[in-house]
Amino acid sequence: MSALRSRTRRTSRPSTPGRATGRGRALPLAVLAVALATASTALTGCGGGSGGGSASGPLKVWVRGAGDSQKAYQMVFDAYTKQSGVKIQLFMTNTDFETKLNAAAAAHKLPDVVIDDGAQLGAFKSQGIITEVDKSKISGASQVSDTAWKSVADDKGATYGVPFSAQASVLLVRSDWLKKVGMQPPKTWADLEKVAEAFTTQDPDGDGKKDTYGLDLPGSTQRGYLSWYWSNFLYQAGGDFLRPTTGGGFTSTISSPQAVQAAEFLKKLYCTDKVVQPGALNNLTTDTNTAFQTGVAGLYFTGPYAYATMDATAVKGKYAVVVPPAGPKGVGSLAEGTTVYAMAGSHHAADFDSLASYMVSAQAQKTGMTGVPTATIVRLPINTTVDPAAVHGNDPRWQTAQQVYADSSTYEPVSAPDWQTYRNDASENLNKLLSGCGDAAKSLDSLNSQFQSLLKK
Repeated sequence: MSALRSRTRRTSRPSTPGRATGRGRALPLAVLAVALATASTALTGCGGGSGGGSASGPLKVWVRGAGDSQKAYQMVFDAYTKQSGVKIQLFMTNTDFETKLNAAAAAHKLPDVVIDDGAQLGAFKSQGIITEVDKSKISGASQVSDTAWKSVADDKGATYGVPFSAQASVLLVRSDWLKKVGMQPPKTWADLEKVAEAFTTQDPDGDGKKDTYGLDLPGSTQRGYLSWYWSNFLYQAGGDFLRPTTGGGFTSTISSPQAVQAAEFLKKLYCTDKVVQPGALNNLTTDTNTAFQTGVAGLYFTGPYAYATMDATAVKGKYAVVVPPAGPKGVGSLAEGTTVYAMAGSHHAADFDSLASYMVSAQAQKTGMTGVPTATIVRLPINTTVDPAAVHGNDPRWQTAQQVYADSSTYEPVSAPDWQTYRNDASENLNKLLSGCGDAAKSLDSLNSQFQSLLKK
């Protein structure tokens, strides 16, 4: 993941109203609902949105991130200021970001722009703190991939944000281990199972000990890690978490035969074949990164942001990046992204359009990819004129990731209100399934009931 999301996952976890999060606790549901409703009414009365006016003073931009990412964003913003004359007032944090945003909404002090995980779209929209974006006012919108634009659309097709960065899961595999066991990178689920078994049983590191494993798996329920990881298998089986209905809204598909098949496959790898690294069900992405870097496991589904992390360790030059193996429905991969959101009540709507137009430009995309090597805030470009392999010195690993994103990736249904709750519930359900080696169909039937209850709210 990236995480939220490096979720650098790919993946980050939103502060869900009324639920504890990995970065603190959001405002109680009743308090937050009243506060946001009041704030939204007051803010809307001030104007705002992609079609509103402009005002004097700097554009207040909040970014979820930390460390060297701030340097990278500052490089992008400095170039934008030089070009446009619009100054940026940056606030950046990785700790309790969404909780701070909720508090700002309740105090009627929202920033003008927020840059956060695409997975926040449904939560932000249901809270009423973001506004619809007019794509016709975004210069260069036609250069943004259709896949990226779909990631910022709600269930009725309205646009709520501008994509800035994308990524898709690829498979990292120890190429030196493959050579030792005489095998090729896996191209199917059956291949994956065989390679994982060989890595577990045939001493691929040659130390004479049974201390290697096939699959590197972040199985913790924290921030929905296990669901994030498993989604690759779900898409390879042809399944999904939720699907849009005609006229808007969603229906749960989490107990479909395809989803059950994906859960059964992961359970077989974990419970029957026993090819997953020890402690997997408690591991975060930092733990799985370490397991791959130190030769504990040899197969790792992750995003291209991991290249720099791996290349800074002893595993550099000892792994290959390949397209994920095909499941029953073919190649599938989790797509994720970073989105630029226009906040409700801003007096700087014209400046939002200007900033968003710059951020999708080839110049900003390239800066985000290489301006600060330790912080690739643009993992894969959403601008179709930018070749990631060329930007990264003709490194073919980036072309592989771009190919997977363009041809085989699927975004989670992030426009569903409070999507992170679905992800968390799925992760807890799968963790329980694997820890008890239970019945996948019964487990997903139970999860389906949870999803249906959430959809009725």
